[in-house]
Amino acid sequence: DKNIKPTLCKVRDHLKLSEDELRKIVLRSPSIVGYNFDDNTKPKLDAVKDYLNLSTNELRKITLTIPTIICYSFDNNIKPTLEAVQNYLELSDDELRKIVLRKPAIISLNFDDNIKPTLDTLQDRLEISDAELKEMVLKMPSIIGYSNIVPKLDWLQTTFDLNQLQLVKLVKKETMLMGVNLDKTLVPGVAFWRECFNDRTDVEAMAEIISKPRE
Repeated sequence: DKNIKPTLCKVRDHLKLSEDELRKIVLRSPSIVGYNFDDNTKPKLDAVKDYLNLSTNELRKITLTIPTIICYSFDNNIKPTLEAVQNYLELSDDELRKIVLRKPAIISLNFDDNIKPTLDTLQDRLEISDAELKEMVLKMPSIIGYSNIVPKLDWLQTTFDLNQLQLVKLVKKETMLMGVNLDKTLVPGVAFWRECFNDRTDVEAMAEIISKPRE
């Protein structure tokens, strides 16, 4: 199609993409070739850039991470999600910007169906305040996209015989544990470290395990 090449060239130049980066975007989001750049793609990318106060390079990185951003409606999808997250967590504009830069996929999630249930589950299970929840998300934005949180927290609490306060302190200190696979990493990892530190108390072994989380 005679319109495809000019469209792709405009996307490449607008985001300052290499040919390989452009190719990856098209492979992951082929429908991009069907959008008119000047009427659809450019206004959408510019709206995201302006709303989050992004540099061209930051917009480029976000688009490379989640090329489908080009397919979403800014007014109907992207903006409502970002506004809902910002309001729910009481984020400043800069805090929202930092979260999106670290977790671009947030743009593709529906707040009511995906984000809010995850945050509510985490907050209810840990019995933490709104401020504490916000602190966790700022520390590790990817927690927004996690599932299976409750079984993981239950396992941590049972395995290390933690009371609720100790569990909260552990998650606050080692938030990355929420992103580690329970069955493939945490369970075998704990068994390994406990065997290595069988001459120590369980509390001492736990401290060593937590200090060396494995992805």
